[in-house]
Amino acid sequence: MSETKVNPIHSATNAIRVLLIEDQPTFAHVVRAYLLQQGMDVEWAANGAEAHEKRASFKPEIMLVDLELPDISGFDLVSAYAGRSDCGIIVVTANGEEAARIAGLDSGADDYFVKSGPTRELAARIHALHRRLSKPPGERAGRVFVDAAGRIVTGEAGKQERLTEAEMVALETLLDAAGAAVSRDWLSKVALRRPMHMDDRAVDQLVLKLRRKLSAVGAPERLIMSSRNQGYIIGEPSRFRRIGADGS
Repeated sequence: MSETKVNPIHSATNAIRVLLIEDQPTFAHVVRAYLLQQGMDVEWAANGAEAHEKRASFKPEIMLVDLELPDISGFDLVSAYAGRSDCGIIVVTANGEEAARIAGLDSGADDYFVKSGPTRELAARIHALHRRLSKPPGERAGRVFVDAAGRIVTGEAGKQERLTEAEMVALETLLDAAGAAVSRDWLSKVALRRPMHMDDRAVDQLVLKLRRKLSAVGAPERLIMSSRNQGYIIGEPSRFRRIGADGS
């Protein structure tokens, strides 16, 4: 497969730079051809080693990561690059089960796309993620006001989301940790009121739903981060302000 060489800084048209990390040539060719047709600059890496090299030289704005690569776990690759402000990550895989989607997002990915879906949907997700990441940091997200008694979180723009009891307990537990990691086992005990079991994904699902609600009111995408082998951590505790029932 021939590849188009692209200026690693910016093309003349400011096309979105996309690095596709995929070991199946047929799928990679179809996706790459479509994204090029949509005006994006696209490089292809067939394995983790090539991905590391091309990330350094091509400087992608969006990475599309297959979870099943021949030389490295896609989860490990996502974890290695998650949280860097210069590049968004979309997991692209054949596994559409909920547990796999949660695991991919928990590793630090910004979004998830199942290969059986239409390619135009993938292009739309790339554009949406690029728009979010292109906003100045101050415009991406502001403070979040937490009303524990009412189980309500409110963004600076006034948008609100009501949390379940378990979600609020998990959020307060993470905030009480003041930037330190909280184990999944402890979150299970205090928020779900039961011990964790082997292969238990209930805490991960709880945190995923909490992330979505916080994002809906304007919080950063990765405000609650996964800490490998330790649990979860609030990345920026200072963004939160706890208020009483009277709003004080």
